[in-house]
Amino acid sequence: MQKKLLAIALTAAVLSTAGCKNVFSAYRIDVVQGQAVTSEQADKVKNGMTPAQVRYVLGSPLITDTLNPTRWDYAYRFIPGTYAKEAGIDKVPHRRLSVFFSDGVVARIDREGQLPSSAPALPGSKDGAVRTTQSGLESQRPAE
Repeated sequence: MQKKLLAIALTAAVLSTAGCKNVFSAYRIDVVQGQAVTSEQADKVKNGMTPAQVRYVLGSPLITDTLNPTRWDYAYRFIPGTYAKEAGIDKVPHRRLSVFFSDGVVARIDREGQLPSSAPALPGSKDGAVRTTQSGLESQRPAE
């Protein structure tokens, strides 16, 4: 009799959680590491450009080695969290663009991984306190 009650209780527990979404997994945030550099941006960097020109085109580098200031690295990686996976956004493997300087100008450019043609889009916030629509911003303005 006790075995039957235990079996019924176990079956009821399993069936009650079967309809729940992500019962056995925790919420995960999106992990965005680095700066996404598109192939269009990378193509604008040419040999002979100054560091200021490279910074204007690509932005500040993610890594500037204090022991080797003639190398700038732009790395990017994306690991999707809960909402990104629901939106169908895939993981982006490690990508790197390295710019090497010699005598104050670009001497060489190395690419590791396929650079995207456009900046990756991330899912919007699901937080009710974050207002991203124009109408939400207008409702927050003080009356004149």
